[in-house]
Amino acid sequence: MTYAEFLATVRDQGGYADAEQARRVATAVIAALGERLPQPTAAHLADQLPTEVGELLADAPDQGRSWGVQEFVRRVAEATGDDEEAARAHAEAVLTTLGHTVSGGELNKLISRLPGGYAEFFGHPELA
Repeated sequence: MTYAEFLATVRDQGGYADAEQARRVATAVIAALGERLPQPTAAHLADQLPTEVGELLADAPDQGRSWGVQEFVRRVAEATGDDEEAARAHAEAVLTTLGHTVSGGELNKLISRLPGGYAEFFGHPELA
């Protein structure tokens, strides 16, 4: 999947007005995910994503943060300037797209490294 295709899918998933809004939201969500994940997990994930998306994961900390879903949503809301309800919708649009972009094995590993509740954002509540 190319970066343009990724953004087009995010735009469709989230019902965003244009590609710029999809890009802004995708950047906020992927950057927050990058902070949440430990560096090795982020690097493996980045390898399966369009370069522009993978680069947002490059600053992942060695150990990753231990945020639950609420803190993750709060950080997305802060980055986008939206309320938490909108931030949840942004996370779902972007992470569902991400979940359809990577291999099933990589998605399973990713979700297994996150606390309960994140799997729903990826469109796979059954993996929680």
